[in-house]
Amino acid sequence: MLCLTCHRVRPALSRADYTAERASLIVRRGLCACSGPPPRTARPAPLRKHARTAG
Repeated sequence: MLCLTCHRVRPALSRADYTAERASLIVRRGLCACSGPPPRTARPAPLRKHARTAG
C-alpha cells in the first residue's frame, strides 16, 4: 500500500481498495505522487485448439 520511493500511500487500483485504514494513512503520510497506479495486467487469452482442415 505504501510507495517504496516516497513512503506515501499509493493510489488505489479499485474502489474496493478505498478503506478507512487507507484514508487514515493518507491523512498521516500523504498520497504518493511518484506515478499513477501500475497498469492492470490482462489475463492471458485461453489457448484455443485450432481444428485441422482437410486439404
